[in-house]
Amino acid sequence: MGTQSLYRLTAACLITHELELLLLREGHIFHGAATPLGQALLCTHLAIVLGLLIVAEVSRSTLIRAGLCVFAVLHVGLHWLCRHDPVNSAASIVSWVLILLAGVFGAAYLVPQKAR
Repeated sequence: MGTQSLYRLTAACLITHELELLLLREGHIFHGAATPLGQALLCTHLAIVLGLLIVAEVSRSTLIRAGLCVFAVLHVGLHWLCRHDPVNSAASIVSWVLILLAGVFGAAYLVPQKAR
């Protein structure tokens, strides 16, 4: 699978995961998201992620793409560490599949192409 495909799969999984949190109103995993300020921060978070993805796509910046893929791998670890937190609502099968797929595709993107 090509590097561009791996990056786009990583981005698609991360965006779907972010939208899932917003659309299913499970944003309370970010403490305080029930307040207007918390909701604004959550929407800003999504705007930043979408902005980074658009910039990475338009500019074809390998640095931004690699950074996003590193984040996807670390994101798996963050969710794993928070899995027993009572306010962690991203515990459904769908959430975990999206999180794990983003991490796997992100890790595969980071592996040098000759090693794949």
